[in-house]
Amino acid sequence: MGLSDRYPAYGGRGPDDLRLGLGLGAVATIFMALRVYVRLRVNKFGTTALIWSLVAWFFTVITQTFGVISILHGLGNHFTIVEETGQLGNYLLFTWITVFFFNMAIPIGKVAVAAFLIEMNSQGNLKIRRSLVAIAVINIVFNIPQVFLAWFQCSPPNALWNPNEQDKCDHRTSVHYTYFVGALAAVSDIYLAVIPVTMLAPLRIDRKLKWGLSFLMGCGVFAGAAAIVRTWAASYILSEDPSYGVGTLFRWGEVEEWVVLISMSIPPVWPLFRPLTTRFIKSAGMSNSPRQYMQYNQYGSRGAPLGSTSNAAPPIITTTISISSTKGVSAAADPVGTSSSAESITRYDEEEPETPHTVLSGNGDPEGWVEMSHYKNRRHS
Repeated sequence: MGLSDRYPAYGGRGPDDLRLGLGLGAVATIFMALRVYVRLRVNKFGTTALIWSLVAWFFTVITQTFGVISILHGLGNHFTIVEETGQLGNYLLFTWITVFFFNMAIPIGKVAVAAFLIEMNSQGNLKIRRSLVAIAVINIVFNIPQVFLAWFQCSPPNALWNPNEQDKCDHRTSVHYTYFVGALAAVSDIYLAVIPVTMLAPLRIDRKLKWGLSFLMGCGVFAGAAAIVRTWAASYILSEDPSYGVGTLFRWGEVEEWVVLISMSIPPVWPLFRPLTTRFIKSAGMSNSPRQYMQYNQYGSRGAPLGSTSNAAPPIITTTISISSTKGVSAAADPVGTSSSAESITRYDEEEPETPHTVLSGNGDPEGWVEMSHYKNRRHS
């Protein structure tokens, strides 16, 4: 027995929307699981961004779940069919619940991306940091009315899902506000996709790596395009065949939600795929001449360059998107302390296992620190 037999209102655009949403959701969930694994087993960086990402994933899963239920009860199918099968009440109820969680998932996803880019940028560029904080705050503030506005379109409010009282509802205010927050979401997605390119551009790394990372981290621009389409599709709520037209809105809404989660998860899981692409991640300096790492003792003092007669082994920096820049570190720690998290993509070693290190400031206080990845220790063990 197929879904159409069990749910007579299921059809139209609904089946395609269901398959697309579940497919993208599965990919995003795999990436989120890999991010958790990297955080627990590979390095200890990106905790704040990961927490925000998990919250965004949680609300997106809830949105997708109610979206599937809405599809089974007529979302994406023609209004006349939904009405004839007696599923109009269920369609209205589950669709507006989906909209409620969708309006929460979208801004949280933007905050999660901003949090990740803030951690990536660290203290590298104060203007970028402030702009990312502004993007996060603006999306939260302006989406709060959108979250609750849907429930005040009708008088009484329960008329929203009552098929016999739809004449007591006026959706125009909610739709017009959707145009505004949708445009804001699209601009935010595009900005969050473009800004990583400006972070990577100054780095002296292999050109293929630079463009590859720029593309991967810029995939959020597709979320911006999806936001534009779903904002336009909000007009279908006011059409004569809303259940069929809203299928378009839901399709591009789920694309926007899942693409944001997928695109922001690619850089953090890079350590797992790096061994497969080592020839693309060598910096230009490393390919032309050996890099001279300075030795540091436990108090952060500078030692001899690599290759000198000293017996002490230099630290090997292997983190990816993970080095926090330092505040107030003395000049003795400059070679490591001023490294940006993005620049650490290029620092790795294929032969030597490494153990966790902590680089302290000149006076021994942990003002700034760089925790080295111990991923390869596990791989060699």
